[in-house]
Amino acid sequence: MSAQEAPLILCRICSAWRIAALSMPRLWASLHIPTEFIVAKPNIRRPAVEQWLTRAAASALHLSLCDMLTPWQEPMPSTDQVAALFESVAKFSSGWQNLECTWITDVTARALAGIHTPRLESFTFTAGELTYLSHFGQLLNSPRLRAVSLSSSELPFVPTLPIAWHQLTTLVVQCPRDGPSSSISLRDIISLLQKCPQLVSFQVTPTLNDPPFDYQSLSVTMSFLEEFSVVPPHLLSPKWYLACIIHCVSMPKLRRMHFPLVENVGSESDKFSLASVGEKYPLIEDLAMHSGPPNSPAPLNVLHSFPALTRLVVNAYHIIPEENDAWGSIWESQRNLCGTARLIETLLDTTVCPRLQELEIMEARNLDKHILVTFLSARLQGGSACQLRSLSISFQTAWGEPMIPYLSPTESEHYGSLGLTISFFPRILQKPQYARFSSPWLGLPP
Repeated sequence: MSAQEAPLILCRICSAWRIAALSMPRLWASLHIPTEFIVAKPNIRRPAVEQWLTRAAASALHLSLCDMLTPWQEPMPSTDQVAALFESVAKFSSGWQNLECTWITDVTARALAGIHTPRLESFTFTAGELTYLSHFGQLLNSPRLRAVSLSSSELPFVPTLPIAWHQLTTLVVQCPRDGPSSSISLRDIISLLQKCPQLVSFQVTPTLNDPPFDYQSLSVTMSFLEEFSVVPPHLLSPKWYLACIIHCVSMPKLRRMHFPLVENVGSESDKFSLASVGEKYPLIEDLAMHSGPPNSPAPLNVLHSFPALTRLVVNAYHIIPEENDAWGSIWESQRNLCGTARLIETLLDTTVCPRLQELEIMEARNLDKHILVTFLSARLQGGSACQLRSLSISFQTAWGEPMIPYLSPTESEHYGSLGLTISFFPRILQKPQYARFSSPWLGLPP
């Protein structure tokens, strides 16, 4: 067991602190359980897991379960050891409030089958076979379950899962960042929305393999939906996707929309404009978008259609996809740097997004300081209700290439005294690294 866990550190300070730590169940209410680590010494670590969870008493439990068994491990842990571990964990299921499962195996899924989780509110499943969730019918129909997050390469199976869809207020359906993926079709997205009338937040990774289809007959009303987002790893989406969503889905309370676009030159979707989004959903306060291809005024020229906007995130990096590559590859494709100066010049007019308080520009480059200072002066002249409060710009830089210091410390202090927080930071162009799993006993964030 790692000595770095907060409750254990407190127990090692002195006897008085140990007594205090053991008398505070909330300290023991979060735990990360990696199978490979536990079953390596089952006679010592499995009882330690049970003791940890026992100390949580009646506190709501936040658990992270991770099998992550390496096939080359010698010797491989027996299925009996794995089953015994999770059966012991399942004894505390009446207190589970948040559950995260990463790379779980069929053995683990079967060990958790039929458990009673009356307090479960959120469930996260990452990087595993969705078919294993067929064992989780009772868990996925817990009476308090409101949030479900599924990250897998088997998203087409999502609509068939035994989930209490009608209860959900938050749903995330996405592909992992790395590796091959099979995303979810637009028809299935509409089908999911029809099953989830209580949704407040919906994040999804749609497939781009769907050809355009006649969506005129599809419709669903989401009376409570406030957020609709396309999530990574996909960088760009064709405009007809957004056109379909806007036509089929009524979202009267929509406040946040993150939907990066790629131009479909010569297609029917050219008739669709982001302006129609602002006109249909005038309450949108948070918008994430792409600045568009080089020398194109769209979609920046439609920002005036979002009068309630307080937060704007713009990706100023344009990718020209290779032939037969629907998404485009950030490493193999041609690249065009564009949009940053054009965006700033558009927002110099304070009648465009008059309530803007937060601006984030991603993948910027070659921004003229004079234009930047003029923009800041214009956006700091308004009243406290509409004055810019935060500016964040990430710059494209290659290895060894210094980032241009746009503002001196004195200038930064001046803007800070006016209530504006400014952040400039580089984004080094390099191939993404595989994520590292959390170390044993790391626990979960509060």
